Amino acid sequence: MKIKKILKLFSFVFVIALSTAVLYHCAVNPVTGKKELMLISEKAEISLGRDVDRGIKAEYGIYDDPQLNAYVAAMGKKLLPHIHRPNITYTFAVLDTPVQNAFAAPGGYIYITRGLMAMMNSEAELAAVLGHELGHVNARHSARSMSRSILLSVGLIVAGELSKKIKDMAPLAGVAGQLLFLKYSRSDEYQADALGIEYASKAGYQAGEMVNFFNSLQRLTKMKGGGHLPNFLSTHPLTPKRIAKVQERLKAPEYPTTPLLVQKNSYLRKINGLVYGMNPRQGYVQGSVFYHPEMKFYFNIPPTWKVQNTPKKVTLAPQNGKAVLIFSPGSTTKNLNEYVDEQLASLKKINVLSQGFRNINGMQAFHKMVKTSLEEGVSQNQKQDIQVRVSSIKKGGSVFNFFAATASGDYYTYQNAIETTVGSFNNLTDANFLRRKAARVALRQASKQQSLRNFLQALQVDQKNWEHIALINSMDLDAQLSRGQVVKVIQ
Repeated sequence: MKIKKILKLFSFVFVIALSTAVLYHCAVNPVTGKKELMLISEKAEISLGRDVDRGIKAEYGIYDDPQLNAYVAAMGKKLLPHIHRPNITYTFAVLDTPVQNAFAAPGGYIYITRGLMAMMNSEAELAAVLGHELGHVNARHSARSMSRSILLSVGLIVAGELSKKIKDMAPLAGVAGQLLFLKYSRSDEYQADALGIEYASKAGYQAGEMVNFFNSLQRLTKMKGGGHLPNFLSTHPLTPKRIAKVQERLKAPEYPTTPLLVQKNSYLRKINGLVYGMNPRQGYVQGSVFYHPEMKFYFNIPPTWKVQNTPKKVTLAPQNGKAVLIFSPGSTTKNLNEYVDEQLASLKKINVLSQGFRNINGMQAFHKMVKTSLEEGVSQNQKQDIQVRVSSIKKGGSVFNFFAATASGDYYTYQNAIETTVGSFNNLTDANFLRRKAARVALRQASKQQSLRNFLQALQVDQKNWEHIALINSMDLDAQLSRGQVVKVIQ
């Protein structure tokens, strides 16, 4: 690509960014009342939030429990009379993922995962976390972070790495996925904590339970060897200073001194039966094989490749990110070759390398391999080509698709892994895999005063799970249970 074109592209990006900044630089922060640079207007923020919400729901799905979702929405609405931006509409939803996180999309969309709800032990904790996420929206942290992300995405046009381009095409790193793991600054976290405490306490809840919640997440970090942060701590960085600020805030004169609500048992009753961890009914990995008991199929996973499973797709990639293989279900009334052409229609100037029908384990399949060039501007010094392979397999009344992409020069490095995986797709008939059920949260009540350790022993809970059950109850194994006390177990 010529230098003149590169400079022209850079100039265009700079002018757009500068124009946007000038247009919105006088935005007043609803919480602080101060002017700040904001690249997204409130109207655009709400529109962006709607788009993100559709992406989030399509990617991760809403947890299939209308009563639990209604409960979380009702908890969120208790906080709304006390917020700084009452003029926008807020929605609350429980996402069907074991990822332990809560987050806010611009424009008033608040999400909490079932994985995080399983870690909580009271309505007060839930109120504090929802208040924290409302704080991000009210102080416009999520809008500011997303606007920063948008500018970075524009920057990829001129400075993108090949692996990022592959993910973009795949599409591996959409807005929905980015938002689930979007990190905030420490100052944003301090402010959101303060707002969460304010909103929850004004709604009548003991917001100090937030500290217990933080402690449980820190214990989870230690249990995992310290090498892997729970997602909430990863995206909402936790430091000793942050905890100290929360504790200091709880002592502030404006914080109520009268007893506030904790509501432990009422919360636990709401999450009784909650799916815990990965839901095998949505597919699961065992050994080097991915099984899906609901759709009754399985396929092999290349050795050492990473796997990410969501309700809508399975993403496989080697450690270096130089290839991607995405599996997804579909449907069509067209011939498979026409269906594959539709999937490749968004690619420009493709060069067809090979195509044709070939059965896979008795099922009709159509495969097409093409080469396409990266868009101008991705690489300044050399032209790079992408090799894409799409395989669509007809199974009963459904179609299942494998989308593979690598740099053209890398394809033959990963060809065997890709083709072996595609070729291993097969019907699942083994009852041992078809009957796999999800683990769930269950409530048990202590009949007498005793230690949690003795209680779990009497229930004949496998000893290897004791520490984890103590963790999700925010207890130690030697903690003394009172008669009638409710405890979460996993079964």
